[in-house]
Amino acid sequence: MIAVWQGETLVKEGTYLYDGAVECDVCIVHSPIRYGSGDHEDSPEIAGDMECDTYYVRYGSTTDRGVFNAGGGWYSSIAEAIASVEAAPGIGATARWKGAQS
Repeated sequence: MIAVWQGETLVKEGTYLYDGAVECDVCIVHSPIRYGSGDHEDSPEIAGDMECDTYYVRYGSTTDRGVFNAGGGWYSSIAEAIASVEAAPGIGATARWKGAQS
């Protein structure tokens, strides 16, 4: 099950191969909030939460399907989020999206 927090919407889901052999899940969710770092040493626009369309990448566990235990950053568009997954070292070339044409 994909963990979608309150206010978020699942916009894309798929799989990738870890170590070229282990099928794992990946998803992209839309959120109306870009969560800040909370670090007082960061600039205010990085440290604080901001209301804006944000797309988060979440990677699934390599040992427990359906558990999303790794984040892949935030992006301003779905296209940027997809590109980040597809360019990820070691796994990007194996990304397959549900509903995508082969």
